[in-house]
Amino acid sequence: MNKEIYINETATETRIAITEDGNLVELYIETPEEKSSVGNIYNGVVQNVIPGMRAAFINIGQKVNAFLPFSEIGHNEQLPTILDADEKEEGEIPIPVQSPEKLKIGDPILVQVTKDSWGEKGPRVTTNISIPGRFLVLVPYANYIGISKKIQSYARRKELKTIARSIKPEGFGLIVRTVAEDKTDEDLKRDMDYLIDKWQELQKNLKQSSPPSLVYRDMEITSSVIRDLFTNEVSRVLVDSKKMFRKIQNYAHQVAPNLEDRIFFHKNGSIFEIHNISKQIERSLSRRIWLRGGGYIIIEHTEALVSIDVNSGKFIGKKSQESNNLRINMEAATEIARQLRLRDIGGLIIIDFIDMEDRENRKKLVEYFRKELQKDRAKVSISDVSEFGLVEMTRQRVRTSLFFSTSEECPMCHGTGRIPSKESVISKIDNWIRRYRLHTKDKFIRITVHPAILSHLSSGATKKQFRHLQVKNLLWIDFKSDDTLKFDEFRVFSRRLNKDITDLY
Repeated sequence: MNKEIYINETATETRIAITEDGNLVELYIETPEEKSSVGNIYNGVVQNVIPGMRAAFINIGQKVNAFLPFSEIGHNEQLPTILDADEKEEGEIPIPVQSPEKLKIGDPILVQVTKDSWGEKGPRVTTNISIPGRFLVLVPYANYIGISKKIQSYARRKELKTIARSIKPEGFGLIVRTVAEDKTDEDLKRDMDYLIDKWQELQKNLKQSSPPSLVYRDMEITSSVIRDLFTNEVSRVLVDSKKMFRKIQNYAHQVAPNLEDRIFFHKNGSIFEIHNISKQIERSLSRRIWLRGGGYIIIEHTEALVSIDVNSGKFIGKKSQESNNLRINMEAATEIARQLRLRDIGGLIIIDFIDMEDRENRKKLVEYFRKELQKDRAKVSISDVSEFGLVEMTRQRVRTSLFFSTSEECPMCHGTGRIPSKESVISKIDNWIRRYRLHTKDKFIRITVHPAILSHLSSGATKKQFRHLQVKNLLWIDFKSDDTLKFDEFRVFSRRLNKDITDLY
């Protein structure tokens, strides 16, 4: 498999695309105004404790308080430190809360963001702090060594555990990442030194800050993607920003010199256009996604869940209906797994595959879908096909879905996807006029509407109906258009009073 990373930097946003054999599988977008806070560590303040919800709300200095579930609280170990004895005396560092019972409103608390805020919900946080490096993850307030499950060689796992034990500071936990499998003792020691420096910097900030405050900022999106995803599997990284190119080169030179020759600077033209990424983004982020065989899937976002509907579309099979349905469903399963990664869809997902009567075919579909989902770094859980023919699954939500980060709510329909019909808007105007005539005998008004509504009022039966309404009510109406008005909005102006009277009736 040929895996490549493309990084495009503009004045308004940074975009990172990851392709596998030319197919777009992951896309990260970050703007200066909406940077992810996942991984950031805050010196927060307990704002509220709600035992009934088994959660607390923490003020970390953002617009909405962070959500701290009781399940994310507590280690029994005492606060560890790697500072010298004299440095300890310079100031006390808050000890993380060890149990929900010890949470008190107004107390400071050290928390780390695990999920960005979404909609009206604040970010999700934990007291289980960790600081990731290239090869290792440092876990303060713990005392264990973990080896990535993806490192399967028993001998190598044993070697890595011995190395980790020799470099791990007392009172800290240490996790060895997958990319460390072929690294030397010196590589891991260098990464450990980097993490210790970061921890010391965090402690210094903690002593000098007053809550709520940010005490550790994780890498921005580009650096974190390079840290986590730029492995031996990646054949090349293309960057169109000279500054970013040099930054990535320097980072690779320090932590992965063997990958340095895979980083290239893209000089001319749009990197996303030339490598056919823009077209893939446009196609992939639409509501309807066509499959190669002629079928299609429809992805709908709601407040509670994401629904995905599989349809046969233009597919014309030569075999039995059951075989055709299985083929479409398998093709859809591949595309759905890719779309979940690409759009970074999280939470509850309901998939309505095409019905299949054969139980073995349903089992085969779910097994195939699970296999496709193994390519995803996010944690997923999937059910078998239900009696209603649905597959229910959950996918770990960390950052805001691409659907929401690349689009805004429609000011016309407010996210419903539909707007009032012309007839409904005209009925509103008709009812307003009737209320108006009950309270006044004023005969001259001007009504301003959206151009599409004015066009409808000026033609056919609607024109005759309003002419009859004016004669019946002894009323003269001057209609005007204004394209700044919403489709279903209208304003009424009284000539006699010389003011807007829309809200008076």
